Amino acid sequence: IAPLQRLLHSSNDTSFTTMMRFSTLLIAAALAVASTSAFQPISPRPMTDSSCVRTKTRLWDASTSSSSDEKTTEEENEERPQKVELFLKQKFPSFYSLLKKNDEVFKTLAKSTTGYTLFAPNEQAFDNLGEKKRKQLADVRNEEVVEKMALYHVVSLDKLTATQLRTEDWTGPKPKDGSPRPFTVGGILTLGGEVAVGRSKSGGLLGWGAQEDGDAVIGSNARILKSYTLGDNEGIVHEMDAFISPELLWRYCDQLRIPGF
Repeated sequence: IAPLQRLLHSSNDTSFTTMMRFSTLLIAAALAVASTSAFQPISPRPMTDSSCVRTKTRLWDASTSSSSDEKTTEEENEERPQKVELFLKQKFPSFYSLLKKNDEVFKTLAKSTTGYTLFAPNEQAFDNLGEKKRKQLADVRNEEVVEKMALYHVVSLDKLTATQLRTEDWTGPKPKDGSPRPFTVGGILTLGGEVAVGRSKSGGLLGWGAQEDGDAVIGSNARILKSYTLGDNEGIVHEMDAFISPELLWRYCDQLRIPGF
């Protein structure tokens, strides 16, 4: 300030020179103030949302890891039907070809969390159909009927052992006609519909008056020959000596659709 006062009161300088010197001193003072503030310590600033961004980054990494785990689970689910398909293809090739007409069957088995049961007619069962019925199974006009037949051999929500299907019901009195006790399981619910469980019958005339006397039969007259457990007890495959689908379905072969289905 003192130099500034001396400048203003100097009588030897012109008015113009005085103004120029005054402007120069003002600029120099402003630069000094700016330089001083530039070297002042910086006070800490409050936390910003940048920490949330890092958190989101970590969460994203965790999500990526979780997705990887889910992918592994999905891959395992994809392997499950592959195991079933491989087994059926080797052991029951004709039945496997029947199921493959509908790809949704194996996808449904893969999604099952309670296990599944397959009633697989063996090769002899297909031979016993005769040439006419085997041709009907291969005819593209009967594709809808054949898919329906295949679904009757699949239980997607439960594992049914042969012991369960053959367990007698002892809660009631013994039949008076001397026939064996009925089974505790009277029927099974398949992807195609309900299938009866009973005993083989003998006697009578043309099927009338016949009495139950033998082993368990599934459907009209199919017996369990052998049972296989697949994977880590994830499913059961029963080898059958015949089809368990309703005989009525054969009547709709060589037609374009199934009336009522």
